[in-house]
Amino acid sequence: MRLTVLLVLAIGVQAAGNLLLSLGMKEVAAFSTSHSVQWQSIALEVITQPANIAGALCLVAFSVLFATALSTADLSFAMPVVSIEIVVNVALAHLVLGEDVSAKRWLGVFLVAVGVTLVSLSGTQTPVTANGERER
Repeated sequence: MRLTVLLVLAIGVQAAGNLLLSLGMKEVAAFSTSHSVQWQSIALEVITQPANIAGALCLVAFSVLFATALSTADLSFAMPVVSIEIVVNVALAHLVLGEDVSAKRWLGVFLVAVGVTLVSLSGTQTPVTANGERER
């Protein structure tokens, strides 16, 4: 149960972080068109944009949650499971950012979801033998 909560939280904050960074960098892009030769101003805009700061903090939180999940789950399980974040991000891009998502992209998202489902049904850890070694 603890692992499930960690992974669900990790997926949520990663998706939020990516969404916030996308919003923040679109603001920076609008700013940079009027300041194209002033790279210092653009760099300052990138690091002071509130959405970028919030997005970066979310991604730091994701890293902490994911590292904690790895203390009990195999990387070969946890990494594909958090990939469901791709599905969440594409849906948010469409719903929140108004991005046009083509049928080919939705098909790719569906394939990711199928892959995540298969991995999530496989168990969270490689079995360990009686002497403490991982089975191969």
